[in-house]
Amino acid sequence: MRNRTKWILLSIVILALVLIGLHRYYLYIQQELRQGEDAAVQQARQEAGLQETTKVWKSVWDKVCWVIQGKDENGREVMIWLPEGGQPEIKPLSEGVSESQVREIIRDTYPGIEIVRLMPGIYNDELVWQLFYKENAHHYYRFFRFGDGTPLEEVFTLPNR
Repeated sequence: MRNRTKWILLSIVILALVLIGLHRYYLYIQQELRQGEDAAVQQARQEAGLQETTKVWKSVWDKVCWVIQGKDENGREVMIWLPEGGQPEIKPLSEGVSESQVREIIRDTYPGIEIVRLMPGIYNDELVWQLFYKENAHHYYRFFRFGDGTPLEEVFTLPNR
């Protein structure tokens, strides 16, 4: 019985060490993303007077761009695009379509699709909502203008495996 108890305790200790190691590895690989997010929020506070952060996205298409949604010093909802190596663009949310509004536009325009991800970004130097979706076992990318929610003509199809 003692031998069995030792093996059980040893197994529990090894399992705990493996779980701790996996957790530390996860924190390590997420560290760069968190640092980039923190730097983008700090830049938005300096450049746009952002007082409160609601959401932060990292968009990678034509160029790497952080997009922050929040409230400025006047209490207005704003979206701030921070392209890597470029000038920030600050737009009040009232001058464009919000995430919920573009989701509604997508549901009305493309009723049979499954939205995988929706995020703001920059496409061909235009502020857009980037939609990644699934339709009939295929995945696609489509872009919608931030200003009015109209879809751009280009559709990008991902090949099936």
